[in-house]
Amino acid sequence: MRWFSIIPLALFLVFPTSPWAAAETAAEIEQCVRDNLPRKSSIQTIVFRSTNRVGDVTESDATIHWKLFDGKRSKVLLRFERPLDMRGAGMLLIEQRGRSPDTFMYLPELRMVRRVSSRAAASSLFGTDFSYEDFQRLVGMSTDASKERAADTKVDGREVYSVVGRPDPESHSAYERVVTFVDKETCVPLRTESYEPGGGLRKLLTADSSKIEREGTLWVPREQTMKDLRDETQTDLVIEQIDIDANIHRKMFSARELEAGGR
Repeated sequence: MRWFSIIPLALFLVFPTSPWAAAETAAEIEQCVRDNLPRKSSIQTIVFRSTNRVGDVTESDATIHWKLFDGKRSKVLLRFERPLDMRGAGMLLIEQRGRSPDTFMYLPELRMVRRVSSRAAASSLFGTDFSYEDFQRLVGMSTDASKERAADTKVDGREVYSVVGRPDPESHSAYERVVTFVDKETCVPLRTESYEPGGGLRKLLTADSSKIEREGTLWVPREQTMKDLRDETQTDLVIEQIDIDANIHRKMFSARELEAGGR
């Protein structure tokens, strides 16, 4: 099942005229979020700000291209532009039905594209606090085997739905369960808690509710923070520019273009 958290993204959520505004089941809550994606594509210019446990901050600039193919499966290209030693580095995600997405990465110093296995999905994504798995979930490519609705609650004073997802064991997920809290008014996920086997809370993703802005009929959470509670580090993801339903050529989303674009 697909769950959209931010980028392509459950970043994009319609004003609360949705027929799903009074969702009753986990499937309806999921549908509320999914129905509010861009119709065909998006381009986002973003900044990652990563802070280590002693307070040192590093920044990297990137662009995320997302496109829906044949009205069913999506593809995502993440490309870094700064700092200089990361320029050209990138990742390609190709959504697959019933299993984890095909994931490829390119590093200029290696001069080759490498496939990221599901067993390596817990690794850090280019030095950020997002793992490959976290980013897959972020762009709506989770492989949760089941989802169930939990008790409604509040986040930042806002009424939210609660949904508990349990990853498919065959996906080799680093998490035992993932709990997502979705704003009832806008369907924007405001908080995502990722628990390791044994029940410990490992990662916490939050959206700053004061930075959710309307773009046409869509709601955009401009700032989100991923915290690694074990390592005491965090990465802020800031969306600087968005182009919704942009004209993106389909050939961009291939391993060959991933390598060629990084040269």
